[in-house]
Amino acid sequence: RGVWLRNYQSQLVDRQYVAPLGWKLDPNDWWIEEHGLIMESPQFPVPPGRYWVTGGRQVTTGLTIDAQGGWHLDEGTLFDVTHLPC
Repeated sequence: RGVWLRNYQSQLVDRQYVAPLGWKLDPNDWWIEEHGLIMESPQFPVPPGRYWVTGGRQVTTGLTIDAQGGWHLDEGTLFDVTHLPC
């Protein structure tokens, strides 16, 4: 869903800050991940629901967040689903 930093002008500025996949970039509040992708700003707190999470190693599992902000993983530990330093 991200836009490469090198494409900032053509894929964001020239398109009134609407990314090719339809999300709107706030030029005063944005995120860039470590590989150079400009990403949609995450919503905090994360809304209640079910999500797939992974640390990109061995475990991909479900994460459930309840209406009170509590959460649990179907399997594994927080370490298993955390992106470690490069």
